[in-house]
Amino acid sequence: MAREEANREDLLAEGVNLPERGRVIDPEDDREFVLGWRNQTALSMFDGADPVFQFNTNGQLRRVYLDGHKLAADAGRLSQLTRMAMPNGQIKLQPHPLTDEQQRQVCDRLAESKAALSQTLDNSLGRIETIGLEPDEFLRRVRRWCEDSTSVTIADSPHVDG
Repeated sequence: MAREEANREDLLAEGVNLPERGRVIDPEDDREFVLGWRNQTALSMFDGADPVFQFNTNGQLRRVYLDGHKLAADAGRLSQLTRMAMPNGQIKLQPHPLTDEQQRQVCDRLAESKAALSQTLDNSLGRIETIGLEPDEFLRRVRRWCEDSTSVTIADSPHVDG
């Protein structure tokens, strides 16, 4: 499951797994986007607390938190991970592959988030804050990502190294 919103309230300050990161706040609707990189290619994009899209070093979608559900890549497909209690008391995440339609809907949500972020940047409305890189470099990377119209590719695994 996705973390509670309170756990993500200050992702910019606490996102230590993303040494280069920034926040774009749209003051018109108080929408907040946080984007960060584990390295210069493994992007994570937070559209508020939910949805969250995480990519591997090859730019492939590897993990998603959407509508309170955790999704992970497996062999080029997304699966919803459901918590299962094991007889020994441990919890196991059981994958349930998404249908083609469900996977398309996830990709559509990603496209919607990218479009909203791009519009905020194009309208020069967004307030920008960064950690680990200069605001100009952050904006250059974000704009390049938003302008990339390449179809989303699902990773073979949920790991950051492609």
